[in-house]
Amino acid sequence: MKLSNHFGSAFRTFAVILAACLFSGCDKDDDSVYPNVLTDFMDLYTNGESTVDRIHPDGSSSPLTLLNRLSGEGLQPDTTYRAVGMYRLPDEKGETAVYSVTLIYAEPPFKPHEGMKVVTDPLYLESVSRGGNYLNIVVQPMMQTKPHSYAFVEDSVVNINGHKMLYLTLAHNQNGDRESFPRRVYLSAPLKSYGFTDGDSISLRVNVYDKGVKEWRVAY
Repeated sequence: MKLSNHFGSAFRTFAVILAACLFSGCDKDDDSVYPNVLTDFMDLYTNGESTVDRIHPDGSSSPLTLLNRLSGEGLQPDTTYRAVGMYRLPDEKGETAVYSVTLIYAEPPFKPHEGMKVVTDPLYLESVSRGGNYLNIVVQPMMQTKPHSYAFVEDSVVNINGHKMLYLTLAHNQNGDRESFPRRVYLSAPLKSYGFTDGDSISLRVNVYDKGVKEWRVAY
């Protein structure tokens, strides 16, 4: 199964091509009982018919089978997509239902070529964490109407006392947008190609409003 490169170049604006709101029973009375719902970063897997039939939330030890399969414009067969979604607590068979899912930016970190200017317009950083083979972050850029661009820039990979340290910078381009209101944006950086093991770590530098460039370190 291939990993989607739907987003093209590493510095292209992230795009949403799938948004499924599948809440059922919205017209039930106030006595209705709703199942426990979890929200997480996740991988989506399409089958040969370009339908999402399995998900693998970062908080789950294994993929889960969907009772309500998802379809969306532009989905490719036998492909893995990165997303953030809400899903029902799985049953003993490992089956679940998805209530909402949105594709997110998940391009691998890239090395800028010589002379390339990396734009790091400021934003607010809400959280940094590792989920499986991904570095997950939630940011809040100030924006109005224009799309913003994001990318993970690989500054270096060094060996410290036998352990790898990956240094990343978050690139962010406001593209001339006005700073009117914050909007939550979810981003994931795939880490599988680095072959990390226990004891390795990731350093992420982000230009934060009113604080300048700050660094976060996450253990693998």
